Amino acid sequence: MKIDKKKDLKAQIKEMEMKQRHDQAPLIEPEAEIAFDSWFHQRKPMIPKVHMKEIIMADFKARGLGDMATMASYDAALELYGVKLK
Repeated sequence: MKIDKKKDLKAQIKEMEMKQRHDQAPLIEPEAEIAFDSWFHQRKPMIPKVHMKEIIMADFKARGLGDMATMASYDAALELYGVKLK
């Protein structure tokens, strides 16, 4: 009967250690979504002036991006549009 208690105790210890590791894992927060206007305002100095805001916005909407998206999504869509950020 002692053998069963040892197994039980070992299993409980392993469960506690796994739970502790899981609780200590850093939480990764999703990147916040921002409005297109805010993104464009931040990226405007890096985009050549021949590209108009309205044209870029129309291209992004055609690619499925809405008025709110992450910075990375907008940057990736801008690269697909043909403008690489420096």
